[in-house]
Amino acid sequence: MSKKLLTVAMALSFVAAACGSDDATDAAETAETTVTTEAAMEEEAGPVTGPATITADDQSGDGTTVTVSTITLPTDGFVVIHADNDGAPGPIIGWSDLLPAGDSSNIVVTLNTPLDADAKVFPMAHVDDNANGEYEFLPPDFANDVPATTADGKVAVLGINYTLS
Repeated sequence: MSKKLLTVAMALSFVAAACGSDDATDAAETAETTVTTEAAMEEEAGPVTGPATITADDQSGDGTTVTVSTITLPTDGFVVIHADNDGAPGPIIGWSDLLPAGDSSNIVVTLNTPLDADAKVFPMAHVDDNANGEYEFLPPDFANDVPATTADGKVAVLGINYTLS
């Protein structure tokens, strides 16, 4: 709940009490209802997923890591690397440690499933929805830590070419 709203609700309670009215109880109940309603609205809105940005260049290597140049997250989160699925993000093959909200750069993600041939991969930004610091988005078993979104509401993801060297 915002401090301003709480202050207004408390002020109404005090004014009603000072007037010697039974309205003090009503004002306190109204303040409690307002607090409950605002908390419920925040919960229903879901996690803050944007705006987020991500950048990475095509790269080459031994197939065990992918480096993301920059990421901007609205809340703490992760860089997740997806394999290619006919030109779109497919299975998850690796994810970063927890990254702080704001800007991070040169994030090296170790792949759980190393690449064994040249491939397209998809770095994607995710937010730490349940704020436990652990990546948990491996559908269908875990659906926390959802993809982050850009300013226009699209998933913050890009495709890059990875060449084995």
